[in-house]
Amino acid sequence: MLLTPAPTLETIAAGLPHPPHQLLGRRPGPLVLPDNIVCFQRGSASELNRPRRGRALHHRFVLIIALHATVSVCVDDRVIRLSAGEGLLIFPFQFHHYIDAGQKDLLWIFITFDLANSESLQSLQYRPFVFTPAARTLATELIAAYQREGRLSELPALLLALLLARLKRQEPAPRRKPARSAAPGMVMQVNQLAHQSNAPLGIKEIAHALGISQSHLRARFRASCGVSLGRHLRRLRLERARGLLRLTPNRVSEVAEQCGFNSIYSFSRAFCAAFGLPPMAYRQSVGPYGGAKKGKRRGRR
Repeated sequence: MLLTPAPTLETIAAGLPHPPHQLLGRRPGPLVLPDNIVCFQRGSASELNRPRRGRALHHRFVLIIALHATVSVCVDDRVIRLSAGEGLLIFPFQFHHYIDAGQKDLLWIFITFDLANSESLQSLQYRPFVFTPAARTLATELIAAYQREGRLSELPALLLALLLARLKRQEPAPRRKPARSAAPGMVMQVNQLAHQSNAPLGIKEIAHALGISQSHLRARFRASCGVSLGRHLRRLRLERARGLLRLTPNRVSEVAEQCGFNSIYSFSRAFCAAFGLPPMAYRQSVGPYGGAKKGKRRGRR
């Protein structure tokens, strides 16, 4: 198959029309840039499943680009075969791990980031994409800027926003086989209910929404992902709290209440046990709201 050569700048320039009014142009829609970007790579299949205890779950986006080797990615209850030259975007609070990896050598790029508005990327959920030359060029510039620029540089965020915008407009990668189910869709159903609710849901409310008994819900959930439903819901609440601490100026006591903890003390103990730092220390180490001035009530109360 012959490839159509990309148009040159001269060709495109020759086709530009004369504007009806030189002072009235096109305006962009609301622009929300990715934040807190981390880029890293994995060079062997044995490095993929981290942490090794349980399936990975966190409140950040994970953009995977498979440069070499083919591995299956299990996202919630779906198994997606990711081949070399393809990529996948994993959304916040999605269980994910890797299967059929074996001991093979590989080269995969991981770009993790926060994004305040996840709705703009919904078209990419569960949809592998082809890593086209245009996407490769943007990713190369992004990683080079990430390595070269300082922490406060806006260039990596702008390049990542461009890359995501391009991926949304691409056709999905052709599937050799439809994504198979890794387990009943219980994990995905629970996560969806938890995300759609403004207040943290308990096991009773989830069982009622799914139309099954609490004991049946507990058993099916443990069979689906190998952990108890109570532990999973607690982890969801803590991950949500971690995101609120980094992305909002809410007081720690407000975050605790939003995430369903009865007191700031129980919240602090649980947060420290999960992440190794008290909530305020975590905010000060990673968030833009950690350096609040004295006199502004950003503290624990």
